[in-house]
Amino acid sequence: MKILFITHYDNMYGANKALLNLIEGLVSHGGFEPMLVIPGKGDMTSRMEELGVPYIICGVTQWQAPYNDAFRFAVKKIIRKKKIKEETDYLYDRLKDEKIDVIHSNSGVIGHGAMLAKKLGCRHIWHIREFSKEHFGMRYFYPSKTVTDYYNSAFRLIAISDSIKNNYKNKYPLATIIRIYDGIDPADFINSDNSEKNHQKDNIFRFVYVGYLYEKKHQLEVLKAAYNLLGKTDRTFELYVVGDGKKEYRSKLEDYINGNGMTNVFLTGYRDDIRQMLRTMDAGIIASEYEGFGLVTVEYMLSSLPVIGYNHSGTSEIVENKETGILYNDEDGLVSAMEYCLNNPDEIRKMGVNGKKRAKDLFTAEKNTAEIITMYKELLS
Repeated sequence: MKILFITHYDNMYGANKALLNLIEGLVSHGGFEPMLVIPGKGDMTSRMEELGVPYIICGVTQWQAPYNDAFRFAVKKIIRKKKIKEETDYLYDRLKDEKIDVIHSNSGVIGHGAMLAKKLGCRHIWHIREFSKEHFGMRYFYPSKTVTDYYNSAFRLIAISDSIKNNYKNKYPLATIIRIYDGIDPADFINSDNSEKNHQKDNIFRFVYVGYLYEKKHQLEVLKAAYNLLGKTDRTFELYVVGDGKKEYRSKLEDYINGNGMTNVFLTGYRDDIRQMLRTMDAGIIASEYEGFGLVTVEYMLSSLPVIGYNHSGTSEIVENKETGILYNDEDGLVSAMEYCLNNPDEIRKMGVNGKKRAKDLFTAEKNTAEIITMYKELLS
């Protein structure tokens, strides 16, 4: 089976990590010929070269965007629809003789796969990973009927959590939607026993929040919670905020840190050694209200870290409150959760152990790949 994957960015954030795990699983399984469309070269294309997976460099313009101003959105709509047509026409010319069996889009924010599948006469599978309207305030550039028809005509929409599935089922009741959790290879976290962390000898507790720097990811709220925590404890702690993103938002975070003299808080920027870094941490934070799934949450768990998570959407499905972490509902709850971690080392160590077991049972790349392969086989039958 020849499968064309389409992704809209070239960095190794959550969606591409999940896609890479899937492609690696398909290559290992055999019987599949994956190809990839990606907008630029980077770590992802380097890995494709190692796997012998062909790829096409092509722009993949999003078919929706945040709606802030009617005039600006209208201008953006004209420009982007033109780009999308040019990109899909280019890909059609490149792929029309490739005999593609199925196109697998890696995100709901791109429509190229649906448009190409119609032109090429093949099936389309659509991974839905985000609450694009709720989380990012996005609107489509295309009429609602066109969007609905594309979703309804897909062989499957794959929601990465029940929260995503229910959200899209309410919007597109005629679409065929299944839930398949993303997964990670636990072998990458084999040396992550939270009970044997040498760094704990310095008696500094280290919190970490990994994610794209964006207002709706609520890094600023985490900084405020850390500041409030300083007045509630004598315990020494540090907070590491990992990721790049909007320059304006990063500046706001830096201003808050510097303005409050928070020498225990570090903005590290993007790190390509996250898994090694997590071994030096004590608790992971995920503060986004609309987290579709949260691969980083699973990475925390596989690193034996208790997870402090906002009690909503995908996070509340992954994290079991007081078993594998602490779910909170507001900023005061976040402060309390962080304080609990500082004061209850035995309990959070148990949460870390429980979380690692839960992640290995439910959220592995092997399980994810097996479920998707089953779906591919259904397509052929």
